[in-house]
Amino acid sequence: MRTFTGSSLLALSLSAIGTGNALAQSSGGAAQSSAAELADIIVTAQKRAVPLQDVPVAVTAFTGETMRASNLDALTGLRGMVPGMTISRSGAALNTPQISLRGISLQDPNRAVESGIGFTIDGIPLAFQRGTLLDAFDIERLEILRGPQGLLFGRNTTGGTVNVIRSRPDPDAPVSGKLRATVGSFGRTDFEGVVMAPIIPGLLAVKGAIAIKKHKGEFRNSITGDREGKRDMRDYMLSLVATPSDRTSIYLSLERMEDDSEVPPYVPLLTPDLIPLTGPKLLTPNGLGTLGYPTYVSGRNIQCLNPATSIVCRPLSKKRNDVETSQFPAYYNLSAMTLEVAHELDGVKLVSLSGYREDEEDQLGDFDATRFAIQRNDKRESSWQFSQELRAETQFDGPINFVAGAFFIEYAFTARQFPSVDLAGLSATTPPGTAFYNSLNAYRIHQKSRSFALFFQGDWDITDKLRLTAGARQTWDRKQTNFTLWGRILQPIRDQFVLGPQQGPVNASVKFDQLTPRIGLQYDVKPDLLVYANWSRGYNAGGFNGRAGSIVNAVIPYRPEIMDAYEVGFKSEWFNHRVRLNVAAFHNTLKDKQEDVLTIAPGGAVVTATVNAAKARYKGVEAELAIVPISGWTITGSAGYLDAKYLSFVGNLAGQGLADLSGLKLRRTPKWTAGLISDYAFDLGAGRAGLNAALYYTSRYETSVLNDPRGSIPPVTKIDLAMRYEFPVHDKLKMTLTGFVKNVTNNTIYDGFTSSNTIGSFIDFAIPSVGRTWGASLAADF
Repeated sequence: MRTFTGSSLLALSLSAIGTGNALAQSSGGAAQSSAAELADIIVTAQKRAVPLQDVPVAVTAFTGETMRASNLDALTGLRGMVPGMTISRSGAALNTPQISLRGISLQDPNRAVESGIGFTIDGIPLAFQRGTLLDAFDIERLEILRGPQGLLFGRNTTGGTVNVIRSRPDPDAPVSGKLRATVGSFGRTDFEGVVMAPIIPGLLAVKGAIAIKKHKGEFRNSITGDREGKRDMRDYMLSLVATPSDRTSIYLSLERMEDDSEVPPYVPLLTPDLIPLTGPKLLTPNGLGTLGYPTYVSGRNIQCLNPATSIVCRPLSKKRNDVETSQFPAYYNLSAMTLEVAHELDGVKLVSLSGYREDEEDQLGDFDATRFAIQRNDKRESSWQFSQELRAETQFDGPINFVAGAFFIEYAFTARQFPSVDLAGLSATTPPGTAFYNSLNAYRIHQKSRSFALFFQGDWDITDKLRLTAGARQTWDRKQTNFTLWGRILQPIRDQFVLGPQQGPVNASVKFDQLTPRIGLQYDVKPDLLVYANWSRGYNAGGFNGRAGSIVNAVIPYRPEIMDAYEVGFKSEWFNHRVRLNVAAFHNTLKDKQEDVLTIAPGGAVVTATVNAAKARYKGVEAELAIVPISGWTITGSAGYLDAKYLSFVGNLAGQGLADLSGLKLRRTPKWTAGLISDYAFDLGAGRAGLNAALYYTSRYETSVLNDPRGSIPPVTKIDLAMRYEFPVHDKLKMTLTGFVKNVTNNTIYDGFTSSNTIGSFIDFAIPSVGRTWGASLAADF
């Protein structure tokens, strides 16, 4: 299928795209709107439940019903459905996203990296991105807030916040639930269920939820013929809601996730050629003591030059998502608890929100991605977090209302890495399997962080049409690190757990504090037309590198990054609520931008490190449109235009010499993003049929910080199709049979690329994407 040009994409976006849940029932028990108009969408983007169209910030909202109708089973399905957003699975950890919003991206899953994009689940901000690729079956509402949102959402973020709200039981409601079984390609077998029931009517209710998801691997191993990337995940949740009085509610949830899946495999992109990287111009002699290279270089991999291993540079298969290495089962176990207590006084709601999460994982990785297993790395990690928020939300009839409170979070992680490298990956003459560097950059790291903040945001209705919003958040952060490194040992056999000479442990701590204000104006031009303008400052804390490579680097902190964000926009509804159009324009400047890059540590080890990459600017326009052409048919979607560039960037990346890097393109910043969902429902026999089509598009973008051409993702267009039939069994039971095909055109463009960007490295691989898949599900709602 031909990809769209910029002009045709914009025309499509302005004719038939929108907010993603036009006819969904609003939360809070509101009645469903007429099938010939758009429903009110209730969101909590400002910590109060208000209609989406009354919120003066850029936010895209989806209800669970909309996500299920479009078969958006996980957050990765939102790619293209949110303007300016890209999202895919990380190839380095289970259930971990690589995500960008308005050009602010998270690519490194290392727990030491502070994400510029926040994840909040049931009000609890997550310290780590592990385990955040949630399944959508039990999601009641999903809100994607773009731009700095740290003032009200617990963690300071520069790119935006993904706010997940899951269903809660109601003591005043009867027994209800939903079950779904799905089978599909690659041996997919999923079961999901949610049941809610009152224990003591009017006083206490319980919810039980379960998800079991398996498949036999979405990628083919061209060497063995087996499948790779198998999935085996189980998630259990129990929650209670108590209402001891009309003014008090208590919510408690307990969750356990056990994931024994395989990490998605990699595709080697090795080459015997020298690849000049465009953009950087050397300012000083490079690491070889010469000015011989006008730009940085990559490629010329040792495996391709070694006669004993050169076959890996001539792949057996030309299919992009075929692999040559076998991954090992990993595990990720998560336990989580959330406790919310809310009490309403006259005009004031008091909320206490407590959260605790702990997880552990073990993963044996094969990071050279070849059939020879040049590098093996046994990685073991564990983490925990505790957070507490106390806030007051006023509900006065007068012109002034506010949200104010205090927030505390403490979190820590421990990581151990035991790598081993076959000397054939470092020498052009050594046969594989004859000599190994064991304990190559083996380390143990423990980091602990504390953050405390006070926040306030107030609204003043100057007139019945004009509102001023002002607020600020004062944050105090402290981070500590403890790092031990072991040197390499040359041995005739591979031993993952042998340790060489010890260096360290070394310790360090650092403190940061920052005031992040926000001010905005909104004006109701007329009913159903709101215009607004905002300025806000975002802050993302600094810290210590999680893979230092040397005890010197381990105790050198990197600085916070600061975002100044300007946004103007309007929200509107037209033609008796049959058309909804929201548009936002933004101009953001990020100082001391943090980049995770592969670089050379003292001693020659290649490690991923976080550096402050000077200054960058992001500006763009985003549009969302929802249309009801006729009763039962909705067309919804989004489009975004992004112009992102470095304003200044001078650094020494990959040890190739100090260079002016400002000509590089920022990672994961496609100029165009767009998505569309068309859903048509109509009566058929005793039930109701539905036809659903979803399309998303992203223009070209880079995944390598040095713009290695092998990591340039070309324009991508993907299409999903689904049909469903709902029919009643009796008054309290409805069944839905659904058939679907995802990625109809079998587009297998890579999702990402990792390279050390150094000559001779064995780290040059791509993350494959899943091709066409199909499935069928049977669901019961009661």
